[in-house]
Amino acid sequence: MTVTEPTAAPSGGLEPAGALPRELLVFEGARQIADGDCVIAGTGLPLLAGLVAQRTHAPSARLLIESGVVFPKVVPTPLSVVDPRIMHAPSKLGSLIESLGGFVQRGLVATGFLGGAQIDARANINSTWIERGSGRVRLPGSGGANDIASHCATIVVLTSHEKRRFPERCDYITSPGFLDGPGARRRAGLNPVRVKVVTDLCVMEGDDTEGELTVSALMPGVAIEDVLANTGFTPRVADHLDVVAAPSAEHLALLRDVLDPESRYFPERLKNGVTRD
Repeated sequence: MTVTEPTAAPSGGLEPAGALPRELLVFEGARQIADGDCVIAGTGLPLLAGLVAQRTHAPSARLLIESGVVFPKVVPTPLSVVDPRIMHAPSKLGSLIESLGGFVQRGLVATGFLGGAQIDARANINSTWIERGSGRVRLPGSGGANDIASHCATIVVLTSHEKRRFPERCDYITSPGFLDGPGARRRAGLNPVRVKVVTDLCVMEGDDTEGELTVSALMPGVAIEDVLANTGFTPRVADHLDVVAAPSAEHLALLRDVLDPESRYFPERLKNGVTRD
């Protein structure tokens, strides 16, 4: 588990305040990106994680947007994958064919950021439908998520930690994690994958050899009992649990003053009294 602090970032004019839980997700997500990586992400917290990485420890990381925007220089703060600010100065404005066919399916993307309504014990992701009462509730579906989970070497999920989000088994598998356990991806004709799930309570991770998720780190101030009580399965727990590093004041300022100055992705800042000078 890497908890080293990235290199210096611009400072800003925020009143002193610790990072909020969802802000911690962004910084821990950014730490999963190495300099030079090609990363595919949508808008929201994954995009912010990519931008934090580019402006701190991974200036040569390249962002790929699922809609076909190749290596843009993103202007804060885009609200969708068709927002002009996400299309600023790209290497190419393409389509799904370029992003999923030309990059992801050819194995050129190191890390893919995903989300979903359910993530189960074997890191499978459901974004298609969930059981509710006597019926089913339809969700947005795969988009490019299945391609990303099937072809990227590393998958990172940023999500809130709720018991209903972490069942023993997903109601439906939209995007494959470890399927039914060790060796299952190979039997299905898929490449190996490493999955890291970052929540507001902990970090869980695993690979094809293990075939299931293990709690490897806790967010500051969180006990393992909090994680277990809010998870619908009993995860493995590492012998030694790290504590996720809090960001420096400079990095908080980068996120709050530069990348999301209007708190479009963090409305809870206003409720928690995080204000700008």
